[in-house]
Amino acid sequence: MPTLDPVEAGDHVCWLVGPDDDFTATARAFAADGALFGDKVLLIGAPNARWALAGAPGVVVDPVAERAGGAAWNATVMLDLVHREAETASRQGFRALRVLARMDRVWPGGASPREIARHELDLDHLALARAAVVVCAYHRDSFRPGVLEQAVGVHPHHLGTRTEMPGFRMYSAGTDCWSVSGVVDSDSADTFRTALDELVTRSATVRLRCEDLELVDAAGMRALVDAARAVPGRRIVIEKADETFRRCWSLLGYDAPQIPVELAP
Repeated sequence: MPTLDPVEAGDHVCWLVGPDDDFTATARAFAADGALFGDKVLLIGAPNARWALAGAPGVVVDPVAERAGGAAWNATVMLDLVHREAETASRQGFRALRVLARMDRVWPGGASPREIARHELDLDHLALARAAVVVCAYHRDSFRPGVLEQAVGVHPHHLGTRTEMPGFRMYSAGTDCWSVSGVVDSDSADTFRTALDELVTRSATVRLRCEDLELVDAAGMRALVDAARAVPGRRIVIEKADETFRRCWSLLGYDAPQIPVELAP
């Protein structure tokens, strides 16, 4: 998406903030839209003039200041805060909770790809279930390129530079069900595997809906098998795979009972 203007309830956006982006103006306009659409606003970042609520009802939290005051503030606290404020906004009669988070304030020392996958997959499911609007702003100068690729891969929407773009997107489609779109090849297989590793730790059966998946090469298929095997008793179910996927899967010898990945009819 070219701007944050079209975001709606249930959307989860990764905003890659470049050095030439006007972060101040975009953040202020996003918050101001809260009053326009009847949303409650939650701003997670530095509480200064750049983050003014512009008349919209809401909450401002600065993780760095919270830590300086002795509070334990991390990605888990952020998730709990979004969950709590979304429930409060619903009880108060707002259309949705509108969240803008500066992720360099949540992770001031950076984060690993696994931490990114865990947090954003949880947040994506929460955004969909609670009808929240969530924008995660990743400043490019605060995160390594590989981490940024992971962040984009586990968001359904993206704003900003296309430099750090994996070939695929994975996002929540319901309980224990995740949509996968785009291309999973040798360039993005590691990023894909990291996201899968996180999913199989939380569910005995993970369903991947693949009708929008354009291509999975041998490296991507190997990532599926290795992730499913990594945790005993886990299973991955591939739904709506096309004939090319099925043919390649069979040629690679993966359509065997000992492989804990099933291609649904």
